[in-house]
Amino acid sequence: MQFSENLAKRSLAVLLTIGLLGNVLASQQPGDQQTRITRLIEQLGDDDYFARQRAQESLAEFSFEAFDLLSAAITHEDLEIAARARHLLGLLRVQWSEEDTPPEAKRLLADYDRQDTPEKLARIRSLAALPGGKGVDALCRLVRFEQSGILSKHAALALLQLQPEGRPPEKALAEKLKKNLAGSRRSATRWLLTLSQLADDPQAALGQWKKWIDAEEALLRGKGDGRSSRKTSARIVAGLVRFQIPWLKKFDRRDETAAAMHRLIDLEPGDPATLAELLEWLVEQKAWKSVDELAEKFDEQFAGDPILLYSLAQALLDQQRKEEADRTAARALKLHAGKERSQLFTHLRAAYLLEMRGLHRWSEQEHRHVIEQGTPGDEFTHAAQFRLSEMLHDQAEDAKAAEVLQQLLDNLPKETPAKKQIGSPVLGLFRTVAEIEARRNFFQACDLQTRGQDVAKQREYLDKALDTDAADVDVLIACYKTADRSDDYRKKIRKLIRKASEQLRGQMDDDPDNPTHYNQFAWLVGNTEGDFDEAIRFSKKSIELGQQLEHNVGGYYDTLAHIYFTKADYENAVKTQLKAAELEPHSGLIARQLKVFQKKWEEQKAKPKEQP
Repeated sequence: MQFSENLAKRSLAVLLTIGLLGNVLASQQPGDQQTRITRLIEQLGDDDYFARQRAQESLAEFSFEAFDLLSAAITHEDLEIAARARHLLGLLRVQWSEEDTPPEAKRLLADYDRQDTPEKLARIRSLAALPGGKGVDALCRLVRFEQSGILSKHAALALLQLQPEGRPPEKALAEKLKKNLAGSRRSATRWLLTLSQLADDPQAALGQWKKWIDAEEALLRGKGDGRSSRKTSARIVAGLVRFQIPWLKKFDRRDETAAAMHRLIDLEPGDPATLAELLEWLVEQKAWKSVDELAEKFDEQFAGDPILLYSLAQALLDQQRKEEADRTAARALKLHAGKERSQLFTHLRAAYLLEMRGLHRWSEQEHRHVIEQGTPGDEFTHAAQFRLSEMLHDQAEDAKAAEVLQQLLDNLPKETPAKKQIGSPVLGLFRTVAEIEARRNFFQACDLQTRGQDVAKQREYLDKALDTDAADVDVLIACYKTADRSDDYRKKIRKLIRKASEQLRGQMDDDPDNPTHYNQFAWLVGNTEGDFDEAIRFSKKSIELGQQLEHNVGGYYDTLAHIYFTKADYENAVKTQLKAAELEPHSGLIARQLKVFQKKWEEQKAKPKEQP
């Protein structure tokens, strides 16, 4: 803990920093400390000014030991006590990182106190997203010592959301929560300590959970001292209810589950972002009645928002109501039908979100809308063509992918230089004309390969792609794997692979925090030849950097799986590809390759082991 040095009478920060009373405090029992702190807080309201000052100075010496009781005292009915408690809390500056805090968490906590509330919330979410529970201890400190009660509760919700639905916490996590939060009187710590009881007595813990929800909702509705509603939010109450519902379903408490679902909808404020999030969650829960109730209650919002309509269409599709789903999707497509940039961007965004959800048919419609309505050569048109072609390639529709890029090339002015970059500065998508031509030829080769047709023509397309862009990693891999080529051709490809590898090394040196370069290097070497162990190291580095940047690293795991497969480590290839498929469940390329890896592993396991 660190303290400010602005007390009127003396520098309490200096007293704390040099620890003049450390030995005295260390000799006291926790119960004795709590009793003394409680007495000193009451003395903050003493009629004698000097008694109030002495109590304030003594409380400052306790540091974080007084945090919980001081937090409770800021709502004391004695305004003098409340004001002085608030003043003392304002002096506290928590050292959020400790010596053993993981580097990723330290980076997020480094300047935490200087951030505004939205950025603090973003940091909390990022801590929760750190792999391997690396942010748990930091989140516990935020739950306990973050001066904002609202942020403390959001940190607790972030910890709750780490827990698989309807399952008690692992023993190690439960012990960590008890160790970090014991003795705290904050609402958020009580939730987490109740969480740790779910393994031992889930029925009793669920009863307690309902009390926490009721208490929080009472604050939201403003019951109490008139300032209660500022201590929570509908989002916080809804988060508690969402945690409760899978447990109610687990114990078949149908009436309580239905009531909790209704409560969620009642808490929903109705803005598009929170509506979309709630709708997605209800779809995951297959809570179809609640989906209908939500859509009916917020009919006006749904009618004017394409993302909400597509989410509703997805829910209908999941219920095998295909005709209704398509009608709803058609309504979404008709919104923002003009040619203005804002309208085109809305459709481009919808196309991307639909692709991420695996709704490729509707995503294609949105992409093509942008291409048809946009001006040929416009950055949004180019972005739609780039994304659509890659999505179609992922879904093994390479002929259509090639057609999209051919349309793009046909619309370029004649004699456009091969090195000219085109794309979207808004979206950060750029390719040279040569790169686009290479991808088109590559897709045409892939189409022939998929259909098992004309091997000579496949080679012709690959050679054209190589001539226009010898650095395209996918083209180099395809050329390397092409059978029955001359020795001179194979030497040429190996030379180009080495050259591309060195170029990627240079990019890694120039931009060491960019995961793409490491992944590209690992993908090239792992699918051709070179130092496979180095490729594995670089692949793992790309995953680590990608996670720090909160990227979807499913494609990076796919790269790592391919390297294991090249090394004939089929077991790790399958395990890693399963992780890739988990992160990108709608990728056709990842799904198809997983089957290849699984088949090879099964064949390996079926072979009789060689006798020593």
